[in-house]
Amino acid sequence: MRRMIAYPLVLTALVLSACSGNQENEKISTLPAFAQDNSDLTVDPNVEYGMLPNGLRYAVRSNSTPTKTATLLMRVDTGSLNETDETRGLAHFLEHMAFNGSKNIPEGEMIKRLEKFGLAFGADTNASTSFEQTTYQLELPEVDEAILDETLMIMRETADRLTLDPEAIDRERGIIQAEKRARSSPAFDASLDNLEFYLGDSPIPDRIPIGTVETIDSVTPEQFREFYEGYYRPENTFIVLVGDIETDYAAKKIEEYFGDWEADGQALAKYEAETLPAREARTRYYVNPEIQTSLTLSTLRPAEIKDDTAQSRRDNFVEGLGNRILSRRLGELSRTTDAPFISASASNSNLFDITELSSLSIRPEKGKWASALRGAEPLLRQALKYGFSQAELDEQIANTRKSLEVAVQTSPTRRTPGLARSILSSFASENVVTDPAYNLERFNGYVDDITLEEVNEAFRAQWDGVMEAPQLYLSTPEIIEDADAKLIAALESARSVEIEPRAEQETLEFAYTDWGPKGEVVSRETIEDIGFESVVFDNGVKLNVKQTPYQKDVISISVAMSGGQFTLPRDEPGLRVFTSNALSLGGLEAHKVDDIRKIMAGRSVGASQSLGDDRLYINGSTVPDDLDLQLDLMAAYATAPGYRPEAKSQYAKYIKSFYPTLDSTPGGVASRDVDRLIRSGDARFGFPSEEEMLRVNTDMVKNWLDPFLTDSAVEIGIVGDITPDRAIEAVSRTFGALPDRQTSFQKLAEEDVQVTFPDGKKRPVKLTHAGDPSTALLRTYWPAPDGSNAKTSREISMISRLFRLRLTEVLREEEGASYSPSAFAHTSRTFPDYGYLGVSLEVSPEDIDRVSARVDEIAAEFRAGQIDDELFERAIKPVLESIETSLESNGYWMSVISEAQTDKERLARHRSRSEAYQNMKVEDLRARAKTVFEPGSAFRVQILPET
Repeated sequence: MRRMIAYPLVLTALVLSACSGNQENEKISTLPAFAQDNSDLTVDPNVEYGMLPNGLRYAVRSNSTPTKTATLLMRVDTGSLNETDETRGLAHFLEHMAFNGSKNIPEGEMIKRLEKFGLAFGADTNASTSFEQTTYQLELPEVDEAILDETLMIMRETADRLTLDPEAIDRERGIIQAEKRARSSPAFDASLDNLEFYLGDSPIPDRIPIGTVETIDSVTPEQFREFYEGYYRPENTFIVLVGDIETDYAAKKIEEYFGDWEADGQALAKYEAETLPAREARTRYYVNPEIQTSLTLSTLRPAEIKDDTAQSRRDNFVEGLGNRILSRRLGELSRTTDAPFISASASNSNLFDITELSSLSIRPEKGKWASALRGAEPLLRQALKYGFSQAELDEQIANTRKSLEVAVQTSPTRRTPGLARSILSSFASENVVTDPAYNLERFNGYVDDITLEEVNEAFRAQWDGVMEAPQLYLSTPEIIEDADAKLIAALESARSVEIEPRAEQETLEFAYTDWGPKGEVVSRETIEDIGFESVVFDNGVKLNVKQTPYQKDVISISVAMSGGQFTLPRDEPGLRVFTSNALSLGGLEAHKVDDIRKIMAGRSVGASQSLGDDRLYINGSTVPDDLDLQLDLMAAYATAPGYRPEAKSQYAKYIKSFYPTLDSTPGGVASRDVDRLIRSGDARFGFPSEEEMLRVNTDMVKNWLDPFLTDSAVEIGIVGDITPDRAIEAVSRTFGALPDRQTSFQKLAEEDVQVTFPDGKKRPVKLTHAGDPSTALLRTYWPAPDGSNAKTSREISMISRLFRLRLTEVLREEEGASYSPSAFAHTSRTFPDYGYLGVSLEVSPEDIDRVSARVDEIAAEFRAGQIDDELFERAIKPVLESIETSLESNGYWMSVISEAQTDKERLARHRSRSEAYQNMKVEDLRARAKTVFEPGSAFRVQILPET
């Protein structure tokens, strides 16, 4: 069983091969095929495992959520760690070549074939490469024989029959370089330095999957072929097929397509980890003006490799408890008014079976890393010396037990994609897939024997060496003279802080459970064709309930009230960003955020707040046993927000750290400025200045929101595994018992909904970023109709899909100029006569003008009606498939019924959606495109590196 640290990079568990050379098939039968073969754990009986005579392993499972769909995954046990200095990036490059021609599929045809079956590129057809593995993913919108044959054939083509044509390789080099540019950022560079600090004695820092500019351009077809034949072999391959299909049939189909696979060429040896010895005390300092400050205090020790057994899982749980409690303490401190840091947490990780890392990760304010260390390190020493309390342990155990219980409750309707990825992830990390009921049974069997002393001892063992050989790493935007000496001095200063036992925490009771007499139902109507209940209480509160079978024992709740972002004062644009933070960080009048967490320990209860255009939303989900408490909490947030000063304090620290880094990437600059530019400078959009974001306070939020709390209209949506009667009873006791509410939501003032698209410009607006000088961002926007007409909105949306396909064909596949071109549509129902269709492309600065001209050429094609039937079919089929799948999604139904009484257009659009797309014609889109892509209407933005 492997554990790993979550860096900003994709780090996955290292799977070591058990065989190599020419005698693979003779050895395969003597090797354990799966982790369960070396474990006393009972494997999930719903998953059927198998191994073909050629060594290929597979797992199949029948699952009908959603119905008629399946997920097909293929994992090849190789990644960038198997590369040489001359072939860095080859494993990832090879993954790209899977889409560039094979024995039976010409170059450029694979994606087109899949799109005709309803698979959308990116969403349903994807692949990824990490240090240790390469995975291929296909999401099947149907499970009939034709699509199974097509997708399994494509996987076999990928595994065994790639042509690796030299000209195709050369064409793909530009795409890989474009992807490298797209992923590059100051934060990424900082993560590489961090990796070097911990694993610099291993080859891992030099084997980043994306490779280098030089090796991407120089790797040869012969090197491709050697790597492909040496690692893409049956014994290195694992297939997962999960979906609405019988397991016997699924296994037979895998055998049909992979049973005759015989590897070509010589098997190549795989990377084998060498455990690093314990470290001496070290410090390291990394500076980049475009990053946020971070600080870690760690201890390293040789990695301990454990099989996945009942005992190792118990040990891991006990070992994790101490860090969870310490992280809880650190989080509480971070949420105080005078907190010494923005956030902090403790963790333990196995890094690639090379070293074991226990780490205290701190996010300080800019320039205050020494005081942050002085605030966090004493809590670590306090825990090491005095241990934890029984109350803290009980809270963590209660939360774990509840999580396991909910997993059992919801297990019958787990969704297919998640199940498939869980099976693949467990295989890659050499873990056993176990059933949720079995996990809960095992937990209940050992948890009562866990003592506080055992937890304290395990915690101290993990942190052994932190006093004698600390590893102190600082990344910061500020230049520090004599940084190593200052780091050591800061640690000594932190260690000079005297520590005392932690004070006992008082037991709390939730203050919001009595709402007065229950509300009476004055209206109840069943909307038969959509299958939900529409209810009105005597105080004016509205409720819409839809019972669904799609997620067992899951209940989703959405509460809408007056008070959206466009009701905020125009003269304080910073309030838009601060308000949702103030509500989530401010807790309740009677309880701080951390008090709420303690009170709700062992319960599946929580709530979040967000701002819509004209409404404030409180959202949450729960299970049937906790429904009443969930609604108590949501009603409390709707009537008694805390407006606590610590919310502003924590928010201000975050903004001071985050805002200066917005210009570190082209995307950050776009998020800050472009939304405002395409609305003719309207300050309500994009990010305001740092000064405007910092000058707001909780009193401003209170003055704005309090008038809405007293009598605002309230409309509640409840979707999930619940009867309407039970939902009505629970709401009547809470929201239904509130004082009388208004019957309709406050409408936005006419001046608040006036937004204007800027005049088209031939010359682009040019902005700059301070990040990678090889990266630029192009945005082009065309004005479009608003969203008041459903037919028009759907046509604009479909045109954006067509446009994305053409961008991908021309600028990715043909020219390699951009890795992931996107096109998108915005047709607002809030702002009359305002909408747009836009494109976004990351490109090299030298290419940006040429690419912009190519975008204009594609727009001219569309305006001239050059949208062919094949392109339309490839775009419409995935949409039609997604419509069918969405009908088995609670999230979709919430979007339909949550505000059905005050926004009946949602129901109308649902009713017409399927037929509208089925009847959509390419001729309609040609006509619509002519009106959108008018010459001279485009608004262009270029975000270029600073010179």
